[in-house]
Amino acid sequence: MSRSKFFLLIIFILFVMNGMVEAAPKRIISMTPVGTEILFELGQGDNIIGVTNFCDYPPEATQKPKIGDFAAINFEAVMSMKTDLLLLQDMHMQFTPQLDKLKIPYIIMKQNSIDEICDSITRLGKICAAEKKATKLVEGIRSDVKLVTSKVKGLKRPKVLFCVSRELSEHQINSFYVASNKNFYGEMIYLAGGENAVKDSKAVYPQVSLEGLMQINPNVIIDLVGEKAFYHSKDNIDVDTIFNEKYLKSQWEKSAKVDAVTKGRIYIMQGTIYLRPGARSGKILKAFAKAIHPEVKW
Repeated sequence: MSRSKFFLLIIFILFVMNGMVEAAPKRIISMTPVGTEILFELGQGDNIIGVTNFCDYPPEATQKPKIGDFAAINFEAVMSMKTDLLLLQDMHMQFTPQLDKLKIPYIIMKQNSIDEICDSITRLGKICAAEKKATKLVEGIRSDVKLVTSKVKGLKRPKVLFCVSRELSEHQINSFYVASNKNFYGEMIYLAGGENAVKDSKAVYPQVSLEGLMQINPNVIIDLVGEKAFYHSKDNIDVDTIFNEKYLKSQWEKSAKVDAVTKGRIYIMQGTIYLRPGARSGKILKAFAKAIHPEVKW
């Protein structure tokens, strides 16, 4: 054996003996619905041993053991289940010092832009030894982005207001929260050929009053109302009545005669898919683009 090959062998042995080369995780807990979706796309469904109460996609995710809500980490459950990988998102950063102390392996799934989402998918693919599936998933997302941007290129950008949270039980809208340019939706509005109606806001999700809505006077309103199975209201209401597109549109129509209302450019989008920037980001972008530019042949 040559001297150079001998040293390479020694280095390899040291890496293995010191745990620097680790096997793909087989006991994964996902604290984020986005992460759960990506894991299934990477073929890791059988390796998932725990998910949150909000992990409902794909349908197989609902059959996994629940460890609580996604906002807080149940350290006792995580330790007892002997996980070898914990999937987190930005909101869990406060828990990382304790995770480091307990030596619990984790990964933060970034999801504030298409690039961050694709990077997270690639990283997770490497960790789970599913690089080919990760590459295919990323390429699919990039392809959808390229398709949409090519179709809206050169078109006039309407002023789009993205409502991400409001009290659905109110007959008339008084205030609500919208997406600025400092999050995933800001980028999606631009990629879909629109202009963010609150592009100058310094807040990530600014609150808008009825008076503010009239001042903004958006050309398009996209209302993300979520999924009725997860909806909680301060009032005792019938969610089947609330989650009716005609009813939800009427709330905007009663509130202010802005351009989007008078021209019938209010789009109600139900389902958790629109609240989860991840594996289905390409599908989400297409839905937004169709609403912003219905004149395009999609």
